Amino acid sequence: MSQCTELSEYDNERIQEALGDSLITSSTTKDVDMDIIENGTLKLNLKSSRALSITKDRNKTTYLSGPVEIDIFKSDSLDTEVSADSAIYLPKEAQFELFGNVIVHSQNGRFLYSEYLKWLREDDEVTTPGRVLIITEADSIAATGFVGNTDLTNYTLTEVTGKTQFN
Repeated sequence: MSQCTELSEYDNERIQEALGDSLITSSTTKDVDMDIIENGTLKLNLKSSRALSITKDRNKTTYLSGPVEIDIFKSDSLDTEVSADSAIYLPKEAQFELFGNVIVHSQNGRFLYSEYLKWLREDDEVTTPGRVLIITEADSIAATGFVGNTDLTNYTLTEVTGKTQFN
């Protein structure tokens, strides 16, 4: 006849660790106001009315409901403001995907409008295969396809249409 004994604390921890590898966890937060700080320097401030974070197989995905507002800082100064209806954030990849009424406003006076934008934060690269409209003090350019940086000082467009004024 076999006898059952209680598991040790060590055994319980190993079981929870093994189960944790296959569990899906989630959490919801309202009125999000989050700073991302690296090496003591503010990189961005994110605001959203709601965030749903899901972790599966140690990979976290955060779904942000809008409006979503992101302020991007360079050298502790506001560099670019981004807004969208919603977003997905993948912290491991430092990647944002922004959806619906995406507006990028750089402090140099340039604006970008789109319905979708992917931002690779560590590479300072924003892209979209879709339509964009870029407005500067001197001109406006519409295109399908965009690759550039967040302050809109360096970018490549495909299928361009637009208007400019030469003085």
